[in-house]
Amino acid sequence: MHASEIYTNEMFNHFQKELMKSTCYIVNSVKNNGTYMSKLYLVENATLPENCRRKYRVTVFMYEKNECSCKKFEHSGMICKHIIHYIDKKQKIKILKSLIIGRWTMNGNKISGPLPYAPPAIGNDGASQPLRYGALCKSFQDLAASGSCSVSRFKYLMGVIDREKRYLKDNFADEERSERTHETKTQEDCQHDPIFEPPTSKTKGRKKTKRFKSGIEMTTSKIKIKPRKCNYYGEIGGEHDARNCPLREEHDRRNF
Repeated sequence: MHASEIYTNEMFNHFQKELMKSTCYIVNSVKNNGTYMSKLYLVENATLPENCRRKYRVTVFMYEKNECSCKKFEHSGMICKHIIHYIDKKQKIKILKSLIIGRWTMNGNKISGPLPYAPPAIGNDGASQPLRYGALCKSFQDLAASGSCSVSRFKYLMGVIDREKRYLKDNFADEERSERTHETKTQEDCQHDPIFEPPTSKTKGRKKTKRFKSGIEMTTSKIKIKPRKCNYYGEIGGEHDARNCPLREEHDRRNF
């Protein structure tokens, strides 16, 4: 029940598969494992012969943490069937918090509190137009999120944007034209740079002079095909041979 309350539908399906596999395993405790801070258990598949069983080590620590030698949880974020069988044997109701990753839970997309926002560092953003455009987009994201909260904020920001657009158009038109002219000249200079072919490398095998033809293409090509011949009557170029000759039975009866 606890897994169905915390995991998403996709991850709960994976949990059910591991739970069904865990029913085939048995758990044996290991005494005197050398430390008092943890307990060691050996989990093995009971459906296999004893000489073919692989024993997995499940370590239970005193500070609410479980580990398995298969390392499934470390790779995929889902607890393995060995730990699930240990939890079922100990009749525990809930899964430990250390075995639950937030991104696989139902509340994984929920964020507590506002998003941390910091204005982008200017640095060398004024070097080119794409960098300036990206810096402005990052700065306006927080402003757009705040302005969309109410109608009054939205109308105020739209008025400010229209007013600033007119101001930029009236006062910085010459700079815009000069910047476009400079970028156009830069692109024209780059167009005269020679473009060379990439270096070719010799591949393995013999050089192919002709392409390989398929079976259908071979039969429909102008290759001479040996005509069919009937061995009973010596007919060449007919529509049948000795296997499907219509007079085969009569020929066999005569020879018999």
